[in-house]
Amino acid sequence: MEPTSLPVVAVFGLALLSFIARATLFVGTAIAFLQTRVAQVRRVYVRAFGKGQLKSELRAAALVLVVDALALTGFYALGGLVSAEPTPARTVGSFLALATWFEIWFYATHRAMHHRRLYWLHAQHHVAKVTHPLTSLSFDVLERGVLIIGALGFIAVVSRVVPLSAPGIAAYFLVNYALNVWAHLNVELMPASYGRSRLSRVFISTTFHAMHHARYTGHYGLFTTVLDRVLGTAWDDTPEVQARAARGQGLTTMGERVTLRDDVGKAAAPDASP
Repeated sequence: MEPTSLPVVAVFGLALLSFIARATLFVGTAIAFLQTRVAQVRRVYVRAFGKGQLKSELRAAALVLVVDALALTGFYALGGLVSAEPTPARTVGSFLALATWFEIWFYATHRAMHHRRLYWLHAQHHVAKVTHPLTSLSFDVLERGVLIIGALGFIAVVSRVVPLSAPGIAAYFLVNYALNVWAHLNVELMPASYGRSRLSRVFISTTFHAMHHARYTGHYGLFTTVLDRVLGTAWDDTPEVQARAARGQGLTTMGERVTLRDDVGKAAAPDASP
């Protein structure tokens, strides 16, 4: 993509307004959904939000929107994307390439940030033990920078070697954002059988990420379960927790573990704090 002919300030303003509009639409819709009976019944963790959580996340989200707009402005101004003709095959290929790479980047950096020496970078996101749609935007500025570098850096490097489609890239970021909000709903929308289905061996459900926030360790993947399963960071009781949430029997203790006999009783363990 050629450097924009618009003034940098104008590009930043348009980017910020578009991100605010996107957040208002997706996060606002998700918050409204949380008030419905379905959402109330199918909560993964039936717990109140932490004291001061939503205010902290709102402040972090506002700053993240500014950081995202600044990053996009710089990326466009420097001609970060060498765009190619958006054929259907190239658009799909660009979407899949970015989705695959970012899943790997996210898992690697996310797991690294759970090391005690780096956890301070990630602590803001874990203000939420029980997730909320705002949690999808609640990041420390430095952590957000790491994620942005991984995504935009990949595009800048690869597009100079392999033709990438701007619509395919834009579509991925839109889907990424929508799924990110969905992953932080703390509401299980899939059927109770999903956790033991073949599809669950590839894609997460909301329960998968809710368990990460509750237990702090494990489930480092973004939208797929593949790396967690292969690298041994998936919780064994995920299917049971998912099924319980789908049946309206969400957990009430953050460190609770569920056995195969969860219809009879349930095993509890203390919170696994970092």
